Amino acid sequence: MRIQFKTATLLVGCSLMLQTEAFDWAPCPTALAPEDSPLRCGSTLVPLDWDSPEKGNITIWVAKLPARNQNERIGNIFYQPGGPGNPGSAAIANMSTGSFQVGTEILDHFDMIGVDPRGTGLSDPIKCDFDILNTRLPYYPSDLDSFQERVQANLAFRKSCIDLSGNELINYMDSISIAKDYEQVRIALGNEPMNWLGVSYGTQLGSQYAELFPDNIRSMVLDGIVSQSQSHISMFLAGASGLDTSFRKFAQWCDTQNSTACPALRVSGNRSVIETFTDITTQAEKQPLPCRSAGCLRPNLTADEIRLGASLFLYTPSRNWPRLGEAIYNATTQNDASPFILFNTPANANRSAYENSTPFAAIAIACQDWAHPDSTAEDIRLKEVLAGSQTPLMKGLSNAYQFQLGCIGWPANVRNPPHPISIPRTGKLPKILITEAVYDPATPYTWGMQLREEIGKDRAVLVTKSGAGHPSYTQPDAPGGKTKTAIEQYILNLTLPEDGVIFDS
Repeated sequence: MRIQFKTATLLVGCSLMLQTEAFDWAPCPTALAPEDSPLRCGSTLVPLDWDSPEKGNITIWVAKLPARNQNERIGNIFYQPGGPGNPGSAAIANMSTGSFQVGTEILDHFDMIGVDPRGTGLSDPIKCDFDILNTRLPYYPSDLDSFQERVQANLAFRKSCIDLSGNELINYMDSISIAKDYEQVRIALGNEPMNWLGVSYGTQLGSQYAELFPDNIRSMVLDGIVSQSQSHISMFLAGASGLDTSFRKFAQWCDTQNSTACPALRVSGNRSVIETFTDITTQAEKQPLPCRSAGCLRPNLTADEIRLGASLFLYTPSRNWPRLGEAIYNATTQNDASPFILFNTPANANRSAYENSTPFAAIAIACQDWAHPDSTAEDIRLKEVLAGSQTPLMKGLSNAYQFQLGCIGWPANVRNPPHPISIPRTGKLPKILITEAVYDPATPYTWGMQLREEIGKDRAVLVTKSGAGHPSYTQPDAPGGKTKTAIEQYILNLTLPEDGVIFDS
């Protein structure tokens, strides 16, 4: 796709970085949207290494859903779907078809922008060996042999990414580099102030964009907060606690339903859902349970694989809590753990490079953004003890720990070291809207509180959703809810809810 050579200057602080180029929009690939869709795609070049542009460029792709009322257009909304590694183009494509519901006024007055972050989606993708990534290894390699096996697998995976990608992109996947890519896109779109709507990892990326470019923001919403500022042990425990709390909230819901709404209640013996799930994982710790469906990667599932599978059901309560109840019922009565893999879609040869890029990029970003100092089997053993004592249901197998595990032995520098968010006080940054659900399974409530403290109570508003799921904005039952309404009203007219307000929807 050709790029028109209309240029604008991109500055960070006082240092000239490069010339940006305006987009030449064209229809997106039909895999994203039908030919008659209003969705448009375009690309731009950015440096592989922003600190050394002479190392060459990579291509960043962007999807745009134009505002339906161009005469009353307010600006652009950059929607960042998290992951890390989720391509923005997929989210904007879903908005264009209505499968991702966004308020009518938002779609009328804003161009919706989805950037495929470097290494993902339509952008020059990271390519890695999915067989290495899918190697079956213990989640707590707490003896010398299993720890060394994990280190060697992580090193082999990283090497495969360099070999198959044909460049060093995997070493430049940190959020600071990605934030600078977004700034180049913002300028190329016309240099308008940015409206940022970031969920999950998109909250970390957004807050770090604000650190770099505080004067270029009209509104900023951060939903489902990822905190980068904690020690790796605090991050591990917070993630573990949030996941366990979310599962207990599901179990509490299930125990108050009938067996049609939550099939786990069909299990005989008057066992609570927590007791039944504990029976399953206890049995699987003795002997992995059979996995009988065609989608099974292996013939059975370990207890930790079941826990990980169960955790993915917790993201969307209205749709998937009943399915989790069914998975628990099937594992108990039919000795079949396969329903637990419903949302586990590992990279494989049957998926496109577009799809496979997400798990590859996720590890690369995590290893350059978050601390991973575990260097001995004893380090892992202590985490295992901590998880077992504090979060016995899910045993600490949160997203935070999975990234820490995947980065053990990673030789590249942490290019974006963990630090508290510190946004310069230039006087132009509007108040930032932070939203967090109390029972979020992926980003614990404490992280939302932490970010509010870091940004400053005079510069941020925290809205609490007294509910579950991750993130709040994308829930199927969110349209019409108070949290989603508050988010969209803020973007539309910059009206903020009261700091500390608690919504029930």
